[in-house]
Amino acid sequence: MPLLTGHRDHVLDAKDRLVIPAQFATLLEAQGGGVLYLVPSGEMPCLEVYAARVYEAMAEGQVPNRFEGSQQARRVFFQSAERVELKGPQRVTLPKRFLPYFPAREVRIAGMNTYLELWHPPWWDEHVGKALCTPPLPLPGPRAE
Repeated sequence: MPLLTGHRDHVLDAKDRLVIPAQFATLLEAQGGGVLYLVPSGEMPCLEVYAARVYEAMAEGQVPNRFEGSQQARRVFFQSAERVELKGPQRVTLPKRFLPYFPAREVRIAGMNTYLELWHPPWWDEHVGKALCTPPLPLPGPRAE
């Protein structure tokens, strides 16, 4: 199964629709026929986006269970989820209750292996970007003698 990796920025249109980049939309379509589940993250200020088959497999316990016995985590994950569909040219309409996640109507769409995360870019910079922007280790070079 191809992986969802990288990130792209998009803007919500006047009808609260978000364009999912083609490289992500194609994989989500293949993994769920265009049916997606939006779930508020229990750990970060973002939304998680699961293709139907991935979400259903999690529900059936056929993938490693990230909850390990936490009834509260299961409640957050399943009771807060919204089913949506990809429509038109890879667009999804965000439910009104999720719009506060994107106060400037800008959305960073980030691949997370088998699912996507939707972030308000400044929050992504604060929580994720710092880790990605740490300076690399110096490359080994010729030794001074």
